[in-house]
Amino acid sequence: MASERFIQQRENFRLALSRLREALEQNETEFVRDSIIQRFEFTFEMAWKSMFRYLTDKGEKIAEKAWAVLPAAFEAMLIEDAELWEKIREYRNDTSHEYLERMAIEVAAFVRGDGVRLFNALLERLSRE
Repeated sequence: MASERFIQQRENFRLALSRLREALEQNETEFVRDSIIQRFEFTFEMAWKSMFRYLTDKGEKIAEKAWAVLPAAFEAMLIEDAELWEKIREYRNDTSHEYLERMAIEVAAFVRGDGVRLFNALLERLSRE
């Protein structure tokens, strides 16, 4: 049975992903790109925290840090592509610490392709719990 904390965190992730999808539906301008990146960062935070809650509910002992949660989530088969999830984590770190236009364009393109696909797959997997 899923804990209340996991259910709430999964709902936070679902809402964040919904807002990210809204931004992705817009024609990309500099403003929309910035919105995509901000929503991507927030969605990633809600995603790894949802994985953390899921894993700790299952008895895993892991640090409450994205770098610790991602390998454990891969081992538990919550996520399928550990390398792409690590890329998500790296992009999140890069975009939250400095702004470079070429990086913003690269990250937005990644989010439109692999990023949103990975988030969708995770939400689908967590929703079965």
